[in-house]
Amino acid sequence: MIIDLEDAVLPEEKQAARAATLGFLAVTPDRYRTGLRVNSPRTASGCADIAALAEAAPDPAFIMVPKVEHVVDIEIVAEALSALSPRLIPVIETGRGLEAADAILRHASVRSALFGGADFSAELGTGLDWEALVYARGRLASLSSSAGRDIIDVPYLDVKNEDGLRAETERVRAIGFDGKACIHPSQVAVVNAVFTPTGAQVSAAEKVLRAFEEAKGGAVLLEGKLIDRPVVLAAERTVAKARKG
Repeated sequence: MIIDLEDAVLPEEKQAARAATLGFLAVTPDRYRTGLRVNSPRTASGCADIAALAEAAPDPAFIMVPKVEHVVDIEIVAEALSALSPRLIPVIETGRGLEAADAILRHASVRSALFGGADFSAELGTGLDWEALVYARGRLASLSSSAGRDIIDVPYLDVKNEDGLRAETERVRAIGFDGKACIHPSQVAVVNAVFTPTGAQVSAAEKVLRAFEEAKGGAVLLEGKLIDRPVVLAAERTVAKARKG
């Protein structure tokens, strides 16, 4: 669950929302994995969010940082909240952010990143069409994999269109994304179903790993198909995702 202090809150309500959020985080049961989306550290509201967090010292599961355009944005938040050892999720949603994504993703406090497709498409002057955003998605998938971080896709905004949600989620999974944010609880089951390996997929992956182990690391044929290192890595990822789920 993500509490949003940024786009979901009107400017004149920022202070009240911040106070209410800190009060909620102080009493939230541990069974809830609650994160907090602050305002950009490049804004006065963002600086106020960070100062309030440093003083109140809550322990959100993660802190989402929007409009990240340079690794310095992450360094500011990480250093200001160093006493909390924050787990940061930068939102990459501008062209400048995409260009700086490699350094952003490699910062030690970053665990994963979110592609902010809505703002990115607005900057491009396009809609949320697949073709308009496929380059940004592909680049972020590649950079996040290289940095060893998860990359999460923008929420699907048409809450009542389950078929559209499933289709888009399958497409981002196919190009290397690790998850998709949800804007409504009704979307969670669909997204989880797409990203959770099926029993058949896990069984096939385990068979690959057994065959590779028996071959002592050499290439081997399994059911007529060559099993080499890239295939083994894919199988390891499938098994890891199943265990994580």
